[in-house]
Amino acid sequence: MSKFILLISMSLMLSGWFSASFAAESRAIKADEIPNVRKAPQTKTQINKQHIETLKPDLTIIDMSITPANPKKGQTAIFTAKVFNKGLVDSPWHQAAIRVGGDTYSPPISVHVLAPNASKQIARQVTINRPGRFRVTFIADASGGVTESNENNNSKYLDFMVEDMLPDLTLVDPEFSPANPKVGDAVLVQATAKNIGDISAGYHQNGIRVGGQSQPTVIGSCGHLHVGGTPQHIIGRQWCPTQPGTYIVRLYIDVNDEVEEHKENNNMVSFTITVSP
Repeated sequence: MSKFILLISMSLMLSGWFSASFAAESRAIKADEIPNVRKAPQTKTQINKQHIETLKPDLTIIDMSITPANPKKGQTAIFTAKVFNKGLVDSPWHQAAIRVGGDTYSPPISVHVLAPNASKQIARQVTINRPGRFRVTFIADASGGVTESNENNNSKYLDFMVEDMLPDLTLVDPEFSPANPKVGDAVLVQATAKNIGDISAGYHQNGIRVGGQSQPTVIGSCGHLHVGGTPQHIIGRQWCPTQPGTYIVRLYIDVNDEVEEHKENNNMVSFTITVSP
C-alpha cells in the first residue's frame, strides 16, 4: 500500500514539472529578447487638416424673367429672379443686385439666411426711356461678402429689346363694287385705314395703283389718325375700266412713307378685278 501511494506522489510531481515547462515555453517572446532583430519604431498617425475642405454655401441665380418680355420706350418693366443656395450649409445675410442697361449703381436687395436648396426672389422695376438693345444682370452676393465654394456663378444675365413708341398704319376690310364690273362701269375700290401702333400718326398721303402703272397716284391725305383708327377714315377711289381683262388694283396708306412706323410692309392691299366686255 505504501508503495502505491509513493507511485501516485511521484506521478503528480512529474505532471507538475511538465506543466511548468510547457508554460515557460509558450509565454510571449518580446522582440528585444530575440538576437539580431531590430524593434520597429511606433509613431502616431497624423491627419493633415489642410486637405479637409470646410463646407460652404454656394449662391447662384435661377428663374430669370422680364415682364413684358419686350417692353416699349417709356414702359415700366419688371425684372425678377431667384437667389438660390446650392451649397451644403446655410448662407448668411447678404445683398443682391439687379443692374439694367449699364447701371453703375443699383439699389441693394437684402437676402436673409438661406438654407441649402432654399431660394429668395428678388425684383426691380425700371422704366427705360429710349429704344434699343439692353442687358439686365442679376447678382447674388453683390458685395462679395459671403465665402462660397464657387465664387464664379454669382451672376447671370438676359438681353432684351426696348421698342420705340410708334404708329403702325394698315388697311383693313378691302372691298370693291360692283362685284362683276363691265367695261365703262364706275368701280369703287376702298378700304378702311387703321392705326395699330402705340401713338397717333401724323399727316400722310394715300394712293392707288391700277394695272401696269409704274407709280401710285395720290388720292388724298389724312392729317391725324389715332390708335384704333378713330374717327374712321376710308381710303377709296372710283375707277372706270375702258377694256376688258383682269386687273390688279392696289390701295396705299402713307404712300410716300412720311410716317415712321413699326412696320412699313403692311401699308397696301390689293384686289384682283375681272372686267367683262
